[in-house]
Amino acid sequence: MKCQLVRATIEAIEAIWDEAPRARICQCEPAIHIAADPLKPDGHEAAEAYRIFQFQSLDMLCGRDCPELGGHPRYLDIVGLNYYWNNQWIDHGRILLRDDPLYRPFQYLIAEYHRRYRRPLFISETGIEGEHRPNWLRYITSQAAAALEAGVPVMGICLYPILNHPGWDDDRHCYCGVFDYADENGLREACEPLAGELRTCQEMIQSVAELELV
Repeated sequence: MKCQLVRATIEAIEAIWDEAPRARICQCEPAIHIAADPLKPDGHEAAEAYRIFQFQSLDMLCGRDCPELGGHPRYLDIVGLNYYWNNQWIDHGRILLRDDPLYRPFQYLIAEYHRRYRRPLFISETGIEGEHRPNWLRYITSQAAAALEAGVPVMGICLYPILNHPGWDDDRHCYCGVFDYADENGLREACEPLAGELRTCQEMIQSVAELELV
């Protein structure tokens, strides 16, 4: 399946470039970290192999893996990283939260992708539900800013989704966006704490970007 998807991606990119030669192509993948269970010292090798597997699709696309698929570095233009609160876990175990000693700061995941592919990056999806929204956005922005300061070309952050929505697996009201459902007049109430944090985070990134340009 993955091989066929890579072939299809290459065909799609070529079709786009036939019509729009200057088009930029984004390849978005989940950035994850898998830690070995501290109680199972013989599990480090398996956990690391599982973690490294996250790079397989992009390795295929740029021709490092399975070159018979036709991959080439030109197909890896801009790398997008999807990152959520549950993107780190212990192999065959619990989710790692930010206060866990085994948690790996997001800036290091960003830096690893850049070291591996040497391509511009952006955070293509990130968000969380409920009252944690402002704090999560602040964390992600601070980590992107730290990566920028370390020389990683982080091009932006996509807060996703911008609107609250019904749950994927049920019809619960997911409070994850900046704006809520529209009322009978088509108006959407804003989550002011998140909206305010968004403005603060935009200023934070802008100030770091300006320093990088000096």
